[in-house]
Amino acid sequence: MTTNRTIRIFLWVGIAALCLAPWALAQSVTLTSAGNNVADGVYVSPYYATVNGVPNTPIVCDDFADESYLNASWSASSTSFSSLSASNIPTAWGAELGASAATLKLYEEAAWLTLGVLRQAAGSPGQINYSFAVWAVFDPSGVASWLLAYGDTTTYNAVFGLGGLLAGLPTSFSLSEFSNVLILTPEVAGGTCTAGSCPEQEFIEVVPEGGAALGYLFLAGLCCSGAILMRSRRPLSNIGAA
Repeated sequence: MTTNRTIRIFLWVGIAALCLAPWALAQSVTLTSAGNNVADGVYVSPYYATVNGVPNTPIVCDDFADESYLNASWSASSTSFSSLSASNIPTAWGAELGASAATLKLYEEAAWLTLGVLRQAAGSPGQINYSFAVWAVFDPSGVASWLLAYGDTTTYNAVFGLGGLLAGLPTSFSLSEFSNVLILTPEVAGGTCTAGSCPEQEFIEVVPEGGAALGYLFLAGLCCSGAILMRSRRPLSNIGAA
């Protein structure tokens, strides 16, 4: 009787861990194209990759501190936005800045701007502005210095100005509005890489309706349902920034 009870306790602990833990599943990523969108010496988002065998997947870079190379392949953890919390952010910038409400809000801002990148006309000034704004969320000084070094006050003002994209961000978000958004973080020995020392850049992927993100949520739902049932920059060689 004691043995059966012990087994049930372990089962409940395991189910709780599965239901509450962030879903960070391994993905194979190959960067296949940087697109044709070059501004101030760097390719800007969106880029295109083969993600877990799905070609021509548009991805948006949130990492101005690392570099990526065309045709390079790597393993990335794929973290659903709906699994993030202020105490658990298993990503490159989460490792660099620490898990906190402030870091979580930065990711929400980056996700909101990522949706903006993908809504802009390809190669338009708006898409360029949004792309630099995503980078600037996590590395404002690096992006500002880069733009000013190129004398690009137009993009600088569009990102950092009083009426710019960063100043116009919503004051609050709901993680549910990013339910189909994934963070692709390069994996390194021992776990998550830290922004600035990652072997590739971190990217954000917006999955179409019915895509992988919903599959992850479905998997989590199955887990919890099971519990209920049991209970009843550089254009030529790379695309990264300096």
